[in-house]
Amino acid sequence: MDMTRSKTIIKLALPLVDLMIALACAYCAPFITNAIAPMVGWASQPDFNAFTASPFMAGAAVAAVPILLRMVGFYHRSNLQRVSTALRQLFTFMVYYLCMLGIYQLLFNEGISIFMNHIILVCIILIPVVTFIRYYVLQKLQINTSAGQRHLRRVMIVGKPDAMERDWQSLPEFWKRSLTVVAKITPETPQNEVQQIIEEKHVDRIILMGGMAAYHDNEETITRCELQGIDIYVHLKDSHPVSMRADVSDIGESRVLILTSTPIYSWARLFKSIFDRVMAAIAIILSSPLWLLAAIGIKLSDPKGPIFFKQMRSGLYGKPFAMWKFRSMYSDAEARLAEVKEKYGNEMDGPIFKLTNDPRIFKFGHFIRKFSIDELPQLLNILLGDMSIVGPRPLPVYETKEFPEYSQRRRLSVKPGLTCYWQVEGRSNTESFDFMVNKDLKYIDNWSLWVDFKLILRTIPAVLFGRGAK
Repeated sequence: MDMTRSKTIIKLALPLVDLMIALACAYCAPFITNAIAPMVGWASQPDFNAFTASPFMAGAAVAAVPILLRMVGFYHRSNLQRVSTALRQLFTFMVYYLCMLGIYQLLFNEGISIFMNHIILVCIILIPVVTFIRYYVLQKLQINTSAGQRHLRRVMIVGKPDAMERDWQSLPEFWKRSLTVVAKITPETPQNEVQQIIEEKHVDRIILMGGMAAYHDNEETITRCELQGIDIYVHLKDSHPVSMRADVSDIGESRVLILTSTPIYSWARLFKSIFDRVMAAIAIILSSPLWLLAAIGIKLSDPKGPIFFKQMRSGLYGKPFAMWKFRSMYSDAEARLAEVKEKYGNEMDGPIFKLTNDPRIFKFGHFIRKFSIDELPQLLNILLGDMSIVGPRPLPVYETKEFPEYSQRRRLSVKPGLTCYWQVEGRSNTESFDFMVNKDLKYIDNWSLWVDFKLILRTIPAVLFGRGAK
């Protein structure tokens, strides 16, 4: 079986295997608890069955295991992550699992006995231990099996000689051990010789070296292999974005290869869109007293200006949109920007302007900025679909135009948001524009609903304690 297909099957089967492990652990936990009870001073309770004593809790605890393991990234590399990474993921799983069971007990007080709590403790330790054993054994089997002579894939390397040598050396050793190279083909190799090698050497895949540019140089060889059902692996250049993913889509009678470095459209992204609007509507209702407070404070601080401040910001792919905030500066702030820059300088490098004690901010403005009250009107932008709850912060259009590198515009490839890594890990305390961009790209490259949820939770204390805001 092809290694890629094998990994796909393993990836699909792992959650089911771990579900069975959790079920077995939950069933055996009472027996283990009774066995160790005399050693740790616990009371024993023979013939106890967790599924009978607390069926809903036991069922939820078992069903949650593969979900939580997926959330912590345990299935991300199809069981081939490093041992240290797997241990860290399983420890994180234990913490989340403990929190989930604790919340369950608080919300659904079923009068759980002390003995049941001991069983829960045993499960919290037993499930990660058995899961780690499963991970370790399966990883060794995968590596050893792929390296066995019977399972070696017969590959033909295609490309220019210098690209072949360079790209082959960059491939991981454990993967190369699963291959046997039967031929090396250059663009000058005659096609009758290519076909002879395919037939005599029983080639089952080719590896195209030299990136996407090499595709054109070897088009005839690639087409020949494609027509014979031979898998084609394209080795991307080091300069190629590491986040780029490929997908094939049928458009009418045509097929299109899509290369994307942003999260692909999925049910998760659809849920994110719905979640954004629902949560924005709820947040507007719950925060309405703060809107009134802000309006009164702004009018008392600077009666001449409006309550709201509107500025054109760069949205998805740089498309401008009007972003709303509560005004925190005097009404002549825009006209004084050049003067303030010249007199006080800029605390941020790059095109973004930040100043801790900006003289254009009135006293009440510092207050609403410290606790992010000035950002509340952006909930309206979320309702309109211009923004998301989580995403890179939208920058003024004139700042976006001054990006030093065009590659930094990739932060515009997703909807801007109220909060992201920069807000929870650095907020305005950092003076590095590159730091902000790197944090935004980290979000784009690793996006998931779970990442959004964690960032929302981390934003709450950052806002309540006013950390880093200016």
